[in-house]
Amino acid sequence: MSTAIWVVVSLMLAVVGYAAGRAAGRGAGRDDARAEGLSEGKEAGLREAGVEHERRLGTLAEAVARGRLPEGASPGSPEAELRRALEAGWAPREEERQRALREAVSRVSGFLDKAVRAPLAGAGDASDAGEIRERVERALGSLEDLEFFLVEPGRDVESQDLPKLVQQVTREFASDQGVGVRLRMDGRPVRANVNGRAFMDAIYLILHNATRFGGTATVDVTVAEDGGRAVVKVRDRGPGFTEEAFQRAFDPFYSTAEDGLGLGLPHARRTIEGMGGRIELRNVPDGGAEVELSFPSP
Repeated sequence: MSTAIWVVVSLMLAVVGYAAGRAAGRGAGRDDARAEGLSEGKEAGLREAGVEHERRLGTLAEAVARGRLPEGASPGSPEAELRRALEAGWAPREEERQRALREAVSRVSGFLDKAVRAPLAGAGDASDAGEIRERVERALGSLEDLEFFLVEPGRDVESQDLPKLVQQVTREFASDQGVGVRLRMDGRPVRANVNGRAFMDAIYLILHNATRFGGTATVDVTVAEDGGRAVVKVRDRGPGFTEEAFQRAFDPFYSTAEDGLGLGLPHARRTIEGMGGRIELRNVPDGGAEVELSFPSP
């Protein structure tokens, strides 16, 4: 992509330089014209040519800014070369937006079908009030899960004891999901400026992602201070990230799981970075994937 961008920039600069060169030529031409007695009509023609080049450059810039390919380019012209470069190494933003929209609609629709419509549809065939209530509560709970991703994460931060927060959220997760979590801490204080609730929400989402791909295998969580930063690592025992997942893991609505919304890691990233932290993904050499969160130590 960087090569394509460099080609685009170079071609745009070439067009600008071409127009500027013609403008400079006009200045020299005017001097020659006066010296040689050229007609005012020729000067007007040069001015019109300069205006035309500026118009073409403006049209090019507008097309690229809107994520579209320039149209109507003459073969061999700078515009035609720009179009060729864009077609070879750049996807127009409008196409990207449409693809992302289709993916988002598909994910949300699938989630609503499975988690909301299906429980409510079965409520009519329920044998007693208790089953009806359970189905309705399940559907409402799914809608609340979806609403969670629409709420802006808390940004009010203060110095917090990260081992204490991690211990609390891993206990909650293990109890909710029935998955073993092995927590490793060296007993030393590890502090960072975070919003406690938002931080635990992010850890919960990362744990949920780990169990989605690691199955029932125990998830390892470590908390330590490393090089002046507070570090939390969550490791699963799944197959690890594919190359595509590395590239798109933080894209909203991207998921390799059929029933996944694809909002967990993007929301976790927004939360962590909003508090001044970093989030990194990697595959572990002896198997599994690891998500690392880090914050500057206060």
